[in-house]
Amino acid sequence: MKLLGVGCSLLLLISLGCNSAETPAEVSGTVLLGSEPLAEGNIIFEALDKSTAPGAGIIKDGKYTIQVLPGSKKVKIQASKPGTKIDPVMKSAMPESILGPEFNDKTTLKAEIKPGKNEKIDFQVKQMGKK
Repeated sequence: MKLLGVGCSLLLLISLGCNSAETPAEVSGTVLLGSEPLAEGNIIFEALDKSTAPGAGIIKDGKYTIQVLPGSKKVKIQASKPGTKIDPVMKSAMPESILGPEFNDKTTLKAEIKPGKNEKIDFQVKQMGKK
């Protein structure tokens, strides 16, 4: 999971170098799994019109702070647990998502990011299979 966060951070840095005309905004908030802070995961802000590179970062103890270019965004939240299936190449358990697709692949989460600081951009997610 840490590698995904590092990769996403590198993607953000590369994209910022390519489009220095726009200044990223600071976005922070809380992610709750039910009523408790999400222990760890990743958060990704993607432009609705795909006109800018996504901004991404790590969620730790329910909190995140990242740099995101302003605009209308769809938000993906990813969190996993060790799985029971063994990866034949890595010889270790493959991680399994704990969140339903409505929070990542088929996200319904959105946010409007304004220039400057954007605080309390909070989200509440549910564990897969729970209502």
